[in-house]
Amino acid sequence: MDNSWKEEIPTPALVLNYNIMQKNIETMAKFARENNVNHRPHVKTHKCPIIAHMQLKAGCKGITVAKVGEAEVFAQSGIDDIFIANQVIDPTHIDRLAKLSKYIQIRCAVDSKKNIMDLSRIAIKNNTDLEVLLDINLGLGRSGVEPGEPVLEMANLIKNTDRLKLVGLFGYEGHLTPMMNLEQKEIMANECYKKIVDTRDLLNRNGFNINQISTSGSGTYMFGAKYDGITEIRPGTYVFSDEHLHMVNPDFDYAVTILGTIQNQTGKKEFTTDAGAKAIATGDGKPIFKDFPKSKIRVMNEEHTQFKALGAGGLEIGQKIEFIPAHICPSINLYDYIHVVKDNEYIGRWEILARGKSY
Repeated sequence: MDNSWKEEIPTPALVLNYNIMQKNIETMAKFARENNVNHRPHVKTHKCPIIAHMQLKAGCKGITVAKVGEAEVFAQSGIDDIFIANQVIDPTHIDRLAKLSKYIQIRCAVDSKKNIMDLSRIAIKNNTDLEVLLDINLGLGRSGVEPGEPVLEMANLIKNTDRLKLVGLFGYEGHLTPMMNLEQKEIMANECYKKIVDTRDLLNRNGFNINQISTSGSGTYMFGAKYDGITEIRPGTYVFSDEHLHMVNPDFDYAVTILGTIQNQTGKKEFTTDAGAKAIATGDGKPIFKDFPKSKIRVMNEEHTQFKALGAGGLEIGQKIEFIPAHICPSINLYDYIHVVKDNEYIGRWEILARGKSY
């Protein structure tokens, strides 16, 4: 295969294979259609409005973001149905959320009485209404109200609070994502879904009319979409995939790599590249090599990666090589642009407009 496109891209660089990404998008869209479930992709993976619009064109009904800053960027690109799958706590952030709610449909998650009161107070100040989903702890443990009666108590508080409207339940069974045993994973995922569906039924028996239940990421969506009562899935990583996701779900191929250049040869099969920890996020593990996966990384420094080339012949100084990150999402956030290759030709770069929007 002709890889001459590599010579057009200065390194280290983030590189997108357009064709693979498009296939990943179409695969997920087809699955959602066939299972009659809404797909609201989590765009914190790519942070790029042009890709979000491609996902919407494929059939998504809206998008998921992590922070108000991301919501602002995607709203400015013309997307008007956004869910913040997170609590918005800081009063200045709530104020921005309230202002945004005057122009688009935007919702956030809640799981505490204080947050409910703060959302209400600032919504009143801005003369607007805010829609929320109650975050239910499905076992991950980092946020959420415990299923059952505690949710009913919180729902009643929202019901009696000015300017807030409860529109659904939200959960994330992310603790199950790394599981390799799919039969066991499905059993445990269904246990999670039963908790949230039973909680919805409890609310509706007590005067509520809750229909929307949003769950699941790229490692569990295939179970959530098939469970009666789950109306929405939120996978995001699938669009690019990475080493971790590919191990548990090979249906989605690697669409993004980090391109580096060999700049030193330090031994018979030992080399150093210009792509280090500032180019490839390593918080979830070291990357692997796309074309010679048996090679071993020895050391990753800020600006360099030293590795021993195994199963790779003829490497030389100046040669460009591709890394596959363990977790793609934090690596995306290191770059201002993603370089795009389509039909094996370099077609330009797209700006990652939501990069750094962590507030």
